[in-house]
Amino acid sequence: MLAIIDYRAPKSVINSLSNYVNDILLFKSEGITYNSISGHPDIFIYQDKLNLIIAPNSPTTLFDFLNKHKVNFQIGNSNVGNQLKDSVQYNCLSTEKYLIHKSGFTDKKVLETNIEKEFLNIPQAYTRCSLTHLKDKYFITSDKGIEKELTNLGCNVFFFAPDEIKIVDHKNGFVGGTNGIKNNKIFFMGSVTKHQDGEKLIKYLEHLKFEIINLGNDFLYDGGGLFFV
Repeated sequence: MLAIIDYRAPKSVINSLSNYVNDILLFKSEGITYNSISGHPDIFIYQDKLNLIIAPNSPTTLFDFLNKHKVNFQIGNSNVGNQLKDSVQYNCLSTEKYLIHKSGFTDKKVLETNIEKEFLNIPQAYTRCSLTHLKDKYFITSDKGIEKELTNLGCNVFFFAPDEIKIVDHKNGFVGGTNGIKNNKIFFMGSVTKHQDGEKLIKYLEHLKFEIINLGNDFLYDGGGLFFV
């Protein structure tokens, strides 16, 4: 198993992650998008159970890493840029039934790949940053607008306050950017127990039969998610 993580993630997190994977790409871009998200994989990569779609202007290190390990991927239509509109095209989330994103902001290749799914329009364009899909209709989010939309659809949504989530250049990050899931394991960049909602989230995850792996001992870090390939 391979992992892609923000190069600015705490060293303790990266060191712990190395115990679970065969190789790690410390993701970094320069001069492409906002500094706060320049190391976030979820700005350049769309991933679901079957597909990996990469922004065409992603750093060459990402292409080299995937090619080195013979990982299949597609190249998207949209370049990542330095405005809201062009920094969110790949930051969407897919379930078995839905493609979840803000309408008008999604890369064309991602839309084509999910043509058979229902498009769920939500108010937050940084969707994957703000949302973690656990299984079936179970989610975690730090965005009230997303919580409302999904709850209205009958989904079970755990709201995890953005307070105390660290991120570069901003006061608070988002819960979707703090974690990654592989099989029944959910990996957090930091320790969920440090957060005010931590103990409640632990019970919620354990009820869903997830194994929780805290990769650090400090507050959670929003690094644009952990991508396992």
